[in-house]
Amino acid sequence: MPGRVGPGESADLVRFWRAPVFGVKLQQVPAFLLPRLAEMASEVPDTDVGRRIYYERVHCLLVLAHIAMRTDLAGFRLTEPPMDAERHLGAVLGQAFHQGCSLADVAFATGLPAERVVAIGKRTIRRTGWLSRIAAGQA
Repeated sequence: MPGRVGPGESADLVRFWRAPVFGVKLQQVPAFLLPRLAEMASEVPDTDVGRRIYYERVHCLLVLAHIAMRTDLAGFRLTEPPMDAERHLGAVLGQAFHQGCSLADVAFATGLPAERVVAIGKRTIRRTGWLSRIAAGQA
């Protein structure tokens, strides 16, 4: 996948990118996310609420992508208690799902398979019943 790098490596980052919905200039946007972020702009209504929804979802995906670039996500051992890095990722996953990001978008931003996102979420997010419903909807 373009833009995917391991921890400690540099990624293809766009220094400044202007979001199409609210026109705010964002910094250090992973290049691989740009097509999806632009596409998401057409998925929200052209209202104040739609702009807020877009803004929140974009920021969640950006944070997830940056965490994925800095963290060895493959190193998470699902048979052991969650490490601090996994709990941090889980908190951001919870926020992303709370803001309405799809499992597919979250998986894309992190570079993880959807099943692994769900497994990490179930270990790190409280009240995971809704996470099971999201995972079932993707099947």
